Amino acid sequence: MQIGQPTSTSLSALGSRLNLQVSGDIEITGITHDSRAVTNGDLYVAIPGLTQHGINFVQQAIDNGAVAVASDQHGCEIAQNFGLPWLLLGDARFDMASVAAEFYGHPEQKLKMIGVTGTNGKTTITQILRTLLAGAGHNVGVIGTLGAFVGDLEIPSKRTTPESTDLFKMLAQMVSAGADTVCMEVSSHALELHRVAGIKFDVAIFTNLTQDHLDFHGSMADYFAAKQKLFTDSRCKVAVIYSDDDWGRKLISSTDAQQVVTVGATGDWCISDVSTALSGSTRFNLKTPTQNFDVNIPMYGEFNAKNAALCLAVCASLGLDPSVVKDSLANLPQVPGRMQLVARHNDFLAFVDYAHTPDAVEKVLTELLVAKPTKLITVIGCGGDRDPSKRAIMGQISAQLSDVVVITDDNPRSEDPAQIRQAVLQGTLGQPAQVFEIGDRREAISFALSMAGAGDVVAVLGKGHEVGQEVKGIVTDFDDVKVIREVIANA
Repeated sequence: MQIGQPTSTSLSALGSRLNLQVSGDIEITGITHDSRAVTNGDLYVAIPGLTQHGINFVQQAIDNGAVAVASDQHGCEIAQNFGLPWLLLGDARFDMASVAAEFYGHPEQKLKMIGVTGTNGKTTITQILRTLLAGAGHNVGVIGTLGAFVGDLEIPSKRTTPESTDLFKMLAQMVSAGADTVCMEVSSHALELHRVAGIKFDVAIFTNLTQDHLDFHGSMADYFAAKQKLFTDSRCKVAVIYSDDDWGRKLISSTDAQQVVTVGATGDWCISDVSTALSGSTRFNLKTPTQNFDVNIPMYGEFNAKNAALCLAVCASLGLDPSVVKDSLANLPQVPGRMQLVARHNDFLAFVDYAHTPDAVEKVLTELLVAKPTKLITVIGCGGDRDPSKRAIMGQISAQLSDVVVITDDNPRSEDPAQIRQAVLQGTLGQPAQVFEIGDRREAISFALSMAGAGDVVAVLGKGHEVGQEVKGIVTDFDDVKVIREVIANA
């Protein structure tokens, strides 16, 4: 997609408008923080990373066509040694976002911006909102775990919340494509690393907070503090918060957003009478401050009633009648890897879900038990290079709630897969489930399906929508949904 030209492409103009010091001047035709992605005429933004400083890759950026550098004092000194014009950043990550927003003409100001954060539910909520708002006549862009989309067009994206140089470029592309609203997942990493700096969201949504990413944040208090940054008067106009969550209640008492809407069993928007069926539907009653109506969604699980209610509250905050827009929920497509019913075979059911945290595993398995399956068979693993403290907990929960647990590999990444499986196995000790360890994920899924009989449910957890498996830096094709269907077809 062609991007509209920014209002100014002069390095000196960018510096002047942002009150940043500049040395030299040149026309800038693009901007990126990734030396590998630089093209001719780009401003290369070199900032400190977790392990290396971006300026260490300036030669690669120059070889790819960079004509100037934006960096901190250290980076600008090196850029000068290479004879490049430079733009001095004070707070490198924050200023990088400011430079990107200015370069692309502040596309965020031309859009209704909806941001959703929380440990679980972000992807489902963006997809529900996409359906509801499109049904109300809006042209909606989505940015999140499943990628970036506007209408039927997909925009390349690597992260749940892209780095600011990529994010503002995407927003500019969406404006060019006619979007008027963007629904985006806002991760805790993004908030901590200033990827969405400068954006004031029209609506910010909080889903919940449970153990995850402690390898990055260190503690639940710090994890919450990162999420909390989205819910200030300077960052959002309306805060829509799930009030049945302990951290949600803490957020309600601390936010200074202009308007706060609570959703939950005791919220301003009250959810009640939830009933769900394995056929893939959930019904509930929603009582708002002004209305009371029933809602039916083509999704399984009580937590999806929560997700839908949050979305209807968002629609109301945008001036739409929730009792009318709810009818668009009938058009909601299956969200990939989110409580996805993949197969009905020999009178058993097979589901795939992205559950990769203790809370998500507990919620998914508890929901599946509502249907009283003859046996609940769970296939589960844990990702490498991620919070190791949750592995035994996930094993324990799986073995508490399931009849059979098959422990397998998820994305081991750089770690030893056997050691990850052993940590999960430790959590299953003393629990009632029959437990098996099968490292090869395809074999584990095949084994689980071979054990299933009439009335059983097989839950394959952890990877959800992902279509690759990473081992020692190598990603090979692997899709849980595809594998389940292949195994059943070949049985």
